[in-house]
Amino acid sequence: MKENRKHSYNPFYFIGEALRGLWRHGLMTVASVIVLSSCLVLLGAFAALIENINVNLKNLGLMNEIAVFVDYDLTEEEVGEIGRQIEGLDNVSEVSYISKTEGLSQMKETYSDYSALFEDIEKNGNNPLADQFIVKYSNSAGVLKLESDLHSIPGVMRVNNRLDYAVKAENLKNGVSLVFAWFFVLLLTVSVFVIFNTIRLAVEGRREEIDIMRYIGASNTFIVLPFIIEGTVIGILSALIAYMFDSILYRLALAKLIGDLKMFEFLPFSRFSAAFFFGFLALGVVSGVLTSLFSIRKNLKN
Repeated sequence: MKENRKHSYNPFYFIGEALRGLWRHGLMTVASVIVLSSCLVLLGAFAALIENINVNLKNLGLMNEIAVFVDYDLTEEEVGEIGRQIEGLDNVSEVSYISKTEGLSQMKETYSDYSALFEDIEKNGNNPLADQFIVKYSNSAGVLKLESDLHSIPGVMRVNNRLDYAVKAENLKNGVSLVFAWFFVLLLTVSVFVIFNTIRLAVEGRREEIDIMRYIGASNTFIVLPFIIEGTVIGILSALIAYMFDSILYRLALAKLIGDLKMFEFLPFSRFSAAFFFGFLALGVVSGVLTSLFSIRKNLKN
């Protein structure tokens, strides 16, 4: 009568075999890590750039917003009536009111280097700003009609529709996205190819050993697990290197840009750190493991 025995494997054996395989093909291992980490660095730089563009578009009021300024001598009731008329227009999704006092405070915060100028204005009580409404619209195609409707409301002094700037900014963002996407796909393809060949060399180097293990009845898990760990190690190393490089490069770029472009807002790296770390780790491991599995499946059939 045969006994059914469950085999327990020593994990250190598989880790050791994987590390030996990576060391044996050191040049290909280094190439795999460099290419995959470059791919992740590019992805992180793209994500950070797009996020900073979105923040500055929002700050500049270029994201589906129209500024409506009312006459200086209107009463609170008249200003309120204008707000209600704006809310009743088609294509209006949201309306927010900013008094001239609030507007001056916002400008004072934005242009803090000129605080003395704003202090003089507040001291003299001659606020040059007008009360305004920020109108958000839902359909860009109907902006021109909405602008015309806003101009027709009695008491409206000026309407600032910056759709042309918004379109240019969106086109710039889309162009940058397209370029980065092409580079990302190219680098990802190269990294998959290099990892594939790294694992293929490892399989070829252990071909005789694999044949012996098959002959004595070793399970498929026992045979392929070291190669999967190799792909995992490549993915983890690539993710850590990419995170380190993006952290350093972003901080260096931030130090330079903050001094030269004070009118723009730049997000700190801490805004991205957690997403970058775990995102890179997940992408690196998944890329390494899937490529390893494909390489093992293809080469063990031969």
